[in-house]
Amino acid sequence: MEDRTHQRPRSSARGRAGTMSHVALVAPPFAAHRVSTNTLCLRNARKFTSDVVLRWDLDPVREDAVQIASELVANALRHGRRRTPLPDGSPPVVWLALTRRPQSLLCVVYDPSRRSPRLTPPAPLAEDHRGLPIVEALSQGWGWKPFGNAENAGKAVWARLAVPSDHVRSRRRS
Repeated sequence: MEDRTHQRPRSSARGRAGTMSHVALVAPPFAAHRVSTNTLCLRNARKFTSDVVLRWDLDPVREDAVQIASELVANALRHGRRRTPLPDGSPPVVWLALTRRPQSLLCVVYDPSRRSPRLTPPAPLAEDHRGLPIVEALSQGWGWKPFGNAENAGKAVWARLAVPSDHVRSRRRS
């Protein structure tokens, strides 16, 4: 499992007369995971999401975050992964990224396809077409955006989870 995690500490700079002043170059916590194509890829994506959410002390949204990440990764692997190498010869890659915002958690999955995701209501007993309805039900909002250029095109599908306001306030006090 390849994880790429990056957290930036708050920057500070010395002002005049030796006083400390904070510089407004603070980046939110960010973590990314390259999704493998083996049989454990969804398990690994769920574990990555759970571990990151717990590390960021966001346990109230952990179960929903894990479910959303799992659904978005499954969609990317099923509908968005190219079977052929990219124009530069590199294999197509799917990435799962999480970023912590002041009152929300953002889950983003990047895949190398420009096919737009479609929210299709599933038939009552159908086993498929349930991923995006689940994402819509569990998230504060979701969407997608194309990225890249003509040679290296793809899309990012995102979902935002609200962090309970009492959790945000308690974290500010500590």
